[in-house]
Amino acid sequence: MGLFVLLHFYSNSYSTKGAEAYDTHLRSLDSLPFMGVVQVLFIYAPILFHAALGIGITLRGGANVRAYPYLGNWRYLLQRVSGIGVLLFVGAHVYKTQLEPWLNGFTIDFAHMQEGMHEPLTFTVYVLGILGTSYHLANGVWTFCITWGFTVSRMAQHRLTVVSVLLFLFIFLVGINNMMGFLGYGLGL
Repeated sequence: MGLFVLLHFYSNSYSTKGAEAYDTHLRSLDSLPFMGVVQVLFIYAPILFHAALGIGITLRGGANVRAYPYLGNWRYLLQRVSGIGVLLFVGAHVYKTQLEPWLNGFTIDFAHMQEGMHEPLTFTVYVLGILGTSYHLANGVWTFCITWGFTVSRMAQHRLTVVSVLLFLFIFLVGINNMMGFLGYGLGL
């Protein structure tokens, strides 16, 4: 899932190069052979699996931040809350970028995304979606490394915390930069 998010953000970084660069990049992705199969097998199915797994964990788990207000308990709670938020955001994003164009008979392009970023509700949903996605991914990497025994010592966990915070900041800033690209303010790096 993390690799998909990074590749998706890379793809959307073309927004900072302008309408022609973004639209050309989208058309090149659409023209790849077997793109529909790739989307179903490597994007939609993993997202649905991850969502189902996350919903199951959320329903079985219980937050205990009132009784034990430790950082780890807050991370656990925020992971669940961000997961639910990201799931809602993905639904809104799929509607805005896939269903809405299909229902109205047009293809997604820079102008459509630019129009959306000028809508206060859409802009807010995207900022919150990027925030939730950034946290969920960075904290998910941290949790994965702890759970699977890659970082056992306190020092390793501390270093991983620093890496996770940097990963969160990187993903969030790239996502916001991509959004701002649709408004003409992104850093065209």
